[in-house]
Amino acid sequence: MRIAIFANGILFNRVGGAQKHMREVIERLATHYEIYYFPEPQAYLDRSKCNSEYIVHLAKLKVVISEYFIQYKGDKININGIIEKYSKDISTCELIYDLDFQYYFENIKYGGELSLLMSNKTGIKLGVCLQDLGDVNMHFVPEIYSGYKFARIAPKLSGLVAGIALYDYTNRKLTMLKLTGARNLGFITMVNRSYTTNMKINFKNIYMLEPSNALDTGIKNFRGKEKENKIIFFARLVYRKGIFDFILIVKEIVKSLRVEVVVAGQFQHSYEERYFFELLSKYHLDEFVNYKGKLTDDELYSELSTAKAMVYPSHSDSFSISILQAIYLNTPVVAYDIAGISVYKKFNCVKLVKEFDTTAIANKTIDIMNGEKVDFIDPALDSFIEQHISWDRVANAHMEIIDKYIA
Repeated sequence: MRIAIFANGILFNRVGGAQKHMREVIERLATHYEIYYFPEPQAYLDRSKCNSEYIVHLAKLKVVISEYFIQYKGDKININGIIEKYSKDISTCELIYDLDFQYYFENIKYGGELSLLMSNKTGIKLGVCLQDLGDVNMHFVPEIYSGYKFARIAPKLSGLVAGIALYDYTNRKLTMLKLTGARNLGFITMVNRSYTTNMKINFKNIYMLEPSNALDTGIKNFRGKEKENKIIFFARLVYRKGIFDFILIVKEIVKSLRVEVVVAGQFQHSYEERYFFELLSKYHLDEFVNYKGKLTDDELYSELSTAKAMVYPSHSDSFSISILQAIYLNTPVVAYDIAGISVYKKFNCVKLVKEFDTTAIANKTIDIMNGEKVDFIDPALDSFIEQHISWDRVANAHMEIIDKYIA
């Protein structure tokens, strides 16, 4: 059985949680199906940023990457050439599966999302996975209000932040509009039930992936480490992940505590990196904050397992593998109560406060650092972790749905 896979961003050197999910799933799908992978237009435009070692790795797994992409040498994208070649190859497939469907506004010049375009053109059934919609409210006024609150957190970037909030809202609206109008849409999979909190999808074949994410096997070696007087924040370092909220939180914490603060991750934009260090200097936080940049998995697990708390003021999540990793390592988490993190709401070791309330996160973190009891002895927590212990189970959840539509 041959499946055409679309998975935006998996070829790049810099990947986030969604790309991690897709990489792990594709590796396992390749043991059951013939996988043909079709890179998105951005991969052509940023060919130099693609990870050549990962491309070789996919080939070893017998994942066939479009020959048109492999041979591409130009500096300008030929969308007609891509469409022509992709259409021919996809016509031999039984299903198109887009593992992170989003209809980006700027891709309209390329005809829109390629997976949808290819399905319409070839008549091949389309399945899509939604990984990045649960955090954005589909109502205009609340979304613009969020943009305003973001701007208050990082005033120097206020115009940019407000513009991005409107951009994200527009993309989500386009995504839902295009999805619900797709001729050959067979099914939708979701990584979090939180999507139903913020939107209504008028489609009958919707499946919740259970489990939808997992831990890496190597993390088990770091369980049970002795805790240090340290808090940690790690993520893709952009304002939507709370990097500027974090500065205000630390500013409050160090008024009461002498504590080491570790920040790990890569900045996505240079202007956010400059502003981050500008604010550290402005608030005299340089002596407390230890920015470690991008860490290897083992380095990250070592830091996370020895921290007394993880502070995670993210505004944008659909599941958060970061929180899953922290609670597996017995590190309490303090985070914003957003829809995409609601899956952790029932656990005592994850403390959720109202979004944008940096004072509340700071106070709750101080309580934990001062010895407030955090309970990790919970059968429901044990069951949850056990369910999310293997990427094989995640891939199997995908395959159970795929098999319904290619049988």
